[in-house]
Amino acid sequence: MTPVRVAIFASGTGSNAMALIHKAREYTRELEICFVLSDKATAPVLEKARAAGVRTHLVEKKGDRASHEQMILNLIQEYRIDWICLAGYMRLLSPSFLKQVSEWHSGASQVVNIHPSLLPAYPGVDSIARAYNDGVPLTGVSIHLVDEGMDTGLILAQESLAISKDEPLEAFTQRVHQLEHRMYTSFLEDLADGRRKTVPFMGE
Repeated sequence: MTPVRVAIFASGTGSNAMALIHKAREYTRELEICFVLSDKATAPVLEKARAAGVRTHLVEKKGDRASHEQMILNLIQEYRIDWICLAGYMRLLSPSFLKQVSEWHSGASQVVNIHPSLLPAYPGVDSIARAYNDGVPLTGVSIHLVDEGMDTGLILAQESLAISKDEPLEAFTQRVHQLEHRMYTSFLEDLADGRRKTVPFMGE
C-alpha cells in the first residue's frame, strides 16, 4: 500500500500543524507527513516540526510571486505530494499554482484549508475576534478546498460553537482552536482510512 503523501503549509505558531503531525503517527503505513513548509523564517512551526522529526522547508518570498510559487511546486513534485493542508498559511495561492497541482492529480482538487468561522461568514484574518465582537450567537470552524479566493472554496465540513459574552475572548478562542484540531485530525483520519478519495500524484 502506498501511503497518502501530505505536505503542511504554515506561517505561524503551528498548533494545527502539530495536531496533524501527532495524528499522522497513528497511520504510519497509510499516511506520511512529508514536510512542513513555511514562508516565514521566524515561524515557530518550523522548530516545532523539526523537534517532532518532520522535514521542514523555508521558502521566503524574496522575488516575484511566480518564482516563489515555482520553488514550492518543485518541492511538491519532488516529494510527489498528494494533499496540501494549509494550517495558518498566510498567503493566497495563485490560480496557476492550483491548476498545476490539480493537473498532477488528474484534475482533482487536493489542497485544503481550515478556517475558524462558519464560512462564508468572516473570511480572512481575525475571524474569531470579529465574530465575538459582533455579538453573533454562533461561529465555528470550516474545512474547505482551496481556490484562488479568500476562503471561498468548496466547504467539506463545518461545526458550530455558541458564543457567550460571559466567556472571555481568550477562553473562547482556545475552544475554537480545540475544535480546529479535532476537525482537522478527523479529516486526516478520513484520508488515511480511504473515506475521502485521494487521487495519487501522476506528474513527472
